[in-house]
Amino acid sequence: MKIRCAAGTVSKLLAMGTGLVLFTMCGKDRSDPEGGMPAPEPPAHIDTLYVTGVEYPAGYDWVKDQEYGTVECLLFLEKAGERILEVPVGYSYETASDPDMHRCVDGHLYTDYSTDTETVIKRDGVTLFRYQGREVITCFHVSDSSDVYTVGRPRSGGPGFTFRMNGQELIAVEEGKAVSCIQEKDGRVYLAYRQESRSGGAADTRPGYYLYDGTRPVLISELSDDEEILSVFVTDTDVIYVAGYKKWDMMQSGYLYRDGKKYPLSGEYGTLAACRILHDGEGIYLAGICNDSMSGKYRYAVWDGSGSPVYTLTPGMIPYYSFAEGGDVYDFIQSEGVFNDISCMKNGNAFYSYGQDLSSYGNAPAAVCRDSLYFAFSDRGAGRKPCIAADDRVRDYSFNGFFTGVSVW
Repeated sequence: MKIRCAAGTVSKLLAMGTGLVLFTMCGKDRSDPEGGMPAPEPPAHIDTLYVTGVEYPAGYDWVKDQEYGTVECLLFLEKAGERILEVPVGYSYETASDPDMHRCVDGHLYTDYSTDTETVIKRDGVTLFRYQGREVITCFHVSDSSDVYTVGRPRSGGPGFTFRMNGQELIAVEEGKAVSCIQEKDGRVYLAYRQESRSGGAADTRPGYYLYDGTRPVLISELSDDEEILSVFVTDTDVIYVAGYKKWDMMQSGYLYRDGKKYPLSGEYGTLAACRILHDGEGIYLAGICNDSMSGKYRYAVWDGSGSPVYTLTPGMIPYYSFAEGGDVYDFIQSEGVFNDISCMKNGNAFYSYGQDLSSYGNAPAAVCRDSLYFAFSDRGAGRKPCIAADDRVRDYSFNGFFTGVSVW
């Protein structure tokens, strides 16, 4: 099956064969100028594609999933096109098939699960720790020292969250939410969050926006009736954030705060209602959703790290997944209606159209590995056959189930 490419000539495709990525690389020995034994160079890091998914027994209707929690399905992890791990799913195994309850981190499969009273975190099917309380995990990070940091909110639907390290409470916020991902810089772990009521205890804090800096909460800004901080990112030298105004302003919809300065964001697209800071290892991009007062629809806009507009999409065209890589921003869009066409935009321009009657699952369905764009989806028109596209080539798989994510490590 060939995908329609809207970007003209693409880079050389990886051979699909029996695996998606099968290249290896070795470092060369460095000659010793003194004539002694050669000193080996450290091996070069090789980007490797990992894929997670769920497989069900042949013939089982996993869409209806009437035997949820009791059917003998399994989670799996693939490395470079080869399945390297399978973990059984079910109540007795304390694992779930939900796409948002497992993820690949540094080549390992991490899962979370809620019993009647506890939350259980596992790695590759083995329990790491468990703690009292049933939580929905919204942020997950494994540090360089292999400690597991989580942000969890009550499964009962409460308004707050708890930030933990290996299950131990670091911060408990009764009313509020995280406004950043968990980040790590120079051995310190950071989390930015909004706190809407005063908290007591050892770290007594008033309402406001805070950054946990590895040891304690530090106030970023107080709450305001006029603006709201939407996203925070920690760089090597600064803490930057994006704020949106609560009232429409034709001149600016919000601003980027960095290096002690405010960089206004254009208001011609409407009021900034939501924003994510995308980072590709070098530069940052602001991916915002604006309430377009002219059309009455929401509009997606992207700014660069100085607040200058990069591109916008047609009003009503809102990506369900976006990421930045190598100086480019990729947006995945699923059309409304009965056809469910999925397409990818690159820097605001049509890049690939994957076809109609498709679905994708999980929080990370696409990634760039060795200059090729990988995208995992299911073809409902072919009996929900699982597929992975590498640039404009598609490989179909025969197992009964679906892929839940792709990542590069």
